[in-house]
Amino acid sequence: MKKFAVFILAAIMCLAVVNALRNTLLPLPAKWLIKEDALQKADAMIVLSGGSFDRGNEAARIFQQGFVPIIICPGGNRAYEYDILDMNLKESEVAKLNLQRHHIPDSAIFVVPFGTSTAEEAKFLFSFVKEKNYRKVLLLTSLYHTRRARNVFEKEFKNSDVQFIVRGAKSSRFDEFKWWQSEDGLIAMNNEMVKSFYYLFK
Repeated sequence: MKKFAVFILAAIMCLAVVNALRNTLLPLPAKWLIKEDALQKADAMIVLSGGSFDRGNEAARIFQQGFVPIIICPGGNRAYEYDILDMNLKESEVAKLNLQRHHIPDSAIFVVPFGTSTAEEAKFLFSFVKEKNYRKVLLLTSLYHTRRARNVFEKEFKNSDVQFIVRGAKSSRFDEFKWWQSEDGLIAMNNEMVKSFYYLFK
């Protein structure tokens, strides 16, 4: 009984310490997951599928500032939300819709409707990027996805001379550095941590 009481007391003390230091400790996963570069001009920009709203908005902003002449939208996953509108769309096509909403010309958008994961998109885009002879590519994804996306693409393109400039789009649904304060943040950060360790040992 005494040992159990000591265990409970220790657990309470640990929780109290974590709670007191939550603003210092809890942002650490986000700081590890986020790894982006300074924005600079590139031959083209790849907007990874998923999160078409935030990523599309940021892609439009970057394009309109003249950093890239071309936006590539990969993604073969079906965007099931559009079924209610009787629209059978893939995530890559949804990304294009958002870019068009920002008045990005069709001539500047390439849809590559393949790839159901970051790794698959990297594989499908290898030939495309090499065929177009791009040397510097801006890789845009969600802010908390930047480290994993960088690792995946640099590994796939390791024997090429392609340089990736990785940028992250901030979430409109939660603060990445206060992710524990919302359900969306909890889910997103938990999923990304799990996927990061999966890709690390894959």
